[in-house]
Amino acid sequence: MADAASETLTYAVRLAVIAKRSGQLALMVAGLTAFPALVALACGETDPAWRYAVVTIALALGGAWLARRPAPGSIQVNEALVISALAFVLTPLAMTYPLMAAGIGFTDALFECISGITTTGLSVLGSIDDKPMSFLFERAWLNWMGGLGIVVLSIALLAGSDLAERRLLESPVSPETLDTSTRVHARRSLVVYSLLTVLAVLVLWICGWPVFDAVLLALAGISTGGFAPHDANIAASPLWSARLAVIGIAVLGAISLPLYRLAWRTRGRALVADPELRLLVLAGVVVSVLLMLVMEPMSGGWSPQRAADAAVMAISAQTTSGFSTLRPELMGSASQLAMIGAMAVGGSVGSTAGGIKLLRALLLLRVAQLILRRTAMPSRAISVLRLRGQPVSSENVAGALFVVVLFFVTVFLSWLPFLILGHAPLPALFDVVSAVSTTGLSSGVARPELQPLLKGVLCIDMVMGRVEFVALLVMLYPTTWIGRRRST
Repeated sequence: MADAASETLTYAVRLAVIAKRSGQLALMVAGLTAFPALVALACGETDPAWRYAVVTIALALGGAWLARRPAPGSIQVNEALVISALAFVLTPLAMTYPLMAAGIGFTDALFECISGITTTGLSVLGSIDDKPMSFLFERAWLNWMGGLGIVVLSIALLAGSDLAERRLLESPVSPETLDTSTRVHARRSLVVYSLLTVLAVLVLWICGWPVFDAVLLALAGISTGGFAPHDANIAASPLWSARLAVIGIAVLGAISLPLYRLAWRTRGRALVADPELRLLVLAGVVVSVLLMLVMEPMSGGWSPQRAADAAVMAISAQTTSGFSTLRPELMGSASQLAMIGAMAVGGSVGSTAGGIKLLRALLLLRVAQLILRRTAMPSRAISVLRLRGQPVSSENVAGALFVVVLFFVTVFLSWLPFLILGHAPLPALFDVVSAVSTTGLSSGVARPELQPLLKGVLCIDMVMGRVEFVALLVMLYPTTWIGRRRST
């Protein structure tokens, strides 16, 4: 009876709603494409400039036509999730054509675009030092768009559905945040994100990065995207202050964006009280010490540079930013295992970081703690699971567990093709976890010679990790498209 009742309350997505909102999304992407187009023109690179013009015109015309179509004003949860997934599928397809102006093929250009928009930063290009400035800017700009630009602007379309807002924004900082309208939340988040980006540019420039590099690293850092403008990554700067500044910017991006506004209102007390932020700091310290102890080569012993390299690589993995001063494949197996664990956990919920998120890890630890506590309690005793001082519903626990299980199932299923095609187990696992957690660090498996099939697997992993699995699964679920539809 329960199944029959739930079926009568199930509605497929309305194509008119998807079309109209996708048109609005296309218009926003067309507007955002103007920035790399202007950079190409300023650098005198006419080929990518006219390619951007073609993409902008096509998106604007198609988006305007779809956006003017009549559609109901309300939106269902499955419709909201489909639109969110479409943002990370269609945007890289549109931006691939301009990126090909740098002389790379369609497959690799699409890989770079997906890596950019999903804020992964994984690359299959042998070198980028010979690439034009517009190419480098587009990759960093895609990081920024994927970090929040596209998401916030997409969510702004979803007013009218509180449940959709909670699923997409995942803002557990305060009840007030969840109760605000979607448009207000999107506007506030975009303001915070933009201010952090401007601050990042200034800090990086003051710390010694050239202006162009500072802009690119700020865009890629605050989005925890990790696309650096040099083959040597952030080791291209001889100044440790400049390198550490980039990692500091990545930490800002890994903190829940709604927490910044709450911290402003509470004069910083919210930062100190936030369990996720405390766990982020603790995890960064633990992994840094662990890497310092186990990473190869060991012959050099302890040194300030060794400690700094360990901290950079550990925090880069924990924040899923993907910046590096060392090549992971040269750090040894123990170091790679430690970074795999850090990448899998990731940053805070509501941040631009990837991974299963610290809040979910903390929630699962609380569940384990509660299970152990109940073994010492009377059978009729009632104990309530609490997090941040608030009771946690069984639905939230199930949702967190569902995402964690999907994460590891995706990692396992993606790892198998690499093993079948003869790749070494640990390096392959490292790159798969890096893709699913949208980190971008590589043990050398992701390279130009990688089989096209495996490049495709990593692309799917990056999208799955960025939309946190559920949105993409909803888009691929048959009953999302087939079934009864609401008329309003």
